[in-house]
Amino acid sequence: MDDTAALKALDIHYGLAFGCPAADLRRAGWTVVAARDDCDPMALLFGKRMLLSLLLPAPLPDVAAVAAPRSGVALVASELRAPVAALLRESTPDVGLGAADIAALTHLITQLAPTSSLEAAHSHIRYTTSATFSPYRGPWQEWIEPLDEAGETDTTALRLLATYSSGAYVVRSEGAIVSYAGVRAQSPYISEITVRTDSIELRGHGLAQAVTSRATKAILAAARLPLYRHPAAHVPSHRVARALGYRFYADALEFVAATQ
Repeated sequence: MDDTAALKALDIHYGLAFGCPAADLRRAGWTVVAARDDCDPMALLFGKRMLLSLLLPAPLPDVAAVAAPRSGVALVASELRAPVAALLRESTPDVGLGAADIAALTHLITQLAPTSSLEAAHSHIRYTTSATFSPYRGPWQEWIEPLDEAGETDTTALRLLATYSSGAYVVRSEGAIVSYAGVRAQSPYISEITVRTDSIELRGHGLAQAVTSRATKAILAAARLPLYRHPAAHVPSHRVARALGYRFYADALEFVAATQ
């Protein structure tokens, strides 16, 4: 999959996720879509309700140089659609999601849906292809192992296998898992990687890059597109993405609250 095909696949994927045509992800300005509460998988599986989800794709490479207006899609709980749409109309997605934008949205949602369980998450979504991927070649690659349900008795390993249905790649220290990259299929052609290093002492030593690289290799070998989503302000994740050749696809912002 080349870069053009990868971006097309991502647009289709997120268009389906947001319930709008893929073309809306490239239409200048904001597209606001009302969420369907009766089929929210987050509410059914995790007892949480999505109040607002924003996606701001980066400009396509062939239009980025001409400063074309950017686009954004907002999936909003039905009762919040009108006031959120009014707020978004006062701004444009051209400059991405800044602190002032997030503060204004947080203030509005807190007023409209007062709850002590409101969670806001600003993240960056990145992808890579076989042409841009730069695999890790450091010493940790000899320590990485794919988890195998048939041979595992460790409860942490079994929990990872249950959570990440497409596999998990781990590093152990003294028998305990200290870092992992879990893979979850998001569609027939896209797989998302979740990375964590639990050992505070070993953070900053390349483990996250190593396990992410191994998971990326497995996804590409299966002819799928690797997706890496991480907190926007998390500097180590930016370093991992840059080192492995991941490219920026979109800004994302989500507001979630516990269901009553």
